[in-house]
Amino acid sequence: MPKPPKRRAYLVSVSQKREAVRIYAVLATTPDEALEAAALNVVAKAQLEIVGGLSRDSAKRLGMKLGEPLLI
Repeated sequence: MPKPPKRRAYLVSVSQKREAVRIYAVLATTPDEALEAAALNVVAKAQLEIVGGLSRDSAKRLGMKLGEPLLI
């Protein structure tokens, strides 16, 4: 029986003109999935970038769910 893909908590930076940079934490299996999930909450011209990650303990304490961006 194959194992399910591992999930990681990615930190996604969102920068827009004339606004402060926002950081979202997204639980996903790949960085591309994390970027797609964060893109649903921002305008089309925003720049998104993976800037880090969270530990398993931190993700668990925050009660993160797969594919739901959480503003940090």
